[in-house]
Amino acid sequence: MLQSIAQFIDHLQSKLGRCSTCMRLSLLTALAAGAASGLAGRVLPGTLAASLAGVAAIGLTALWLAHVAAFAGRALRRARQRAVRPGTTAGISRRGTLAIIARAAGIGAIASMPVFLAAPALAFCGQCSKDDDCGVGYVCRNTAAVNSGKVCNECVAS
Repeated sequence: MLQSIAQFIDHLQSKLGRCSTCMRLSLLTALAAGAASGLAGRVLPGTLAASLAGVAAIGLTALWLAHVAAFAGRALRRARQRAVRPGTTAGISRRGTLAIIARAAGIGAIASMPVFLAAPALAFCGQCSKDDDCGVGYVCRNTAAVNSGKVCNECVAS
């Protein structure tokens, strides 16, 4: 039993909070389920359909929050590993831990926001990793100088 629980946890850790497309999809489905729940509560108050829509909205919101929490947890783990390297003082303060978690959760939430239309004025280095991250009519390209050895992916008009 404990082995199957450990395998399930390992599976979740390998999937949650690693893919911005999945995080974005989970946020969009949570928002859609919330809207459907609100509509069902308004149109069909007190029915089983309204209750099921509410449960679905809560579950999908929990899934998105799990993605963001896993992203933040992974960032905290990396920060702790860097903090205990030889030549550094051991550990991170409680205040530092909270700052790392809040920053990483914010970044995870921002990473899961949908990109409907990317504009060249809003383009920045590291904005995308593949064409799906950009809006309609834009593609992900490395805009760094040739032979600079840098990678600066941005959404540019196709």
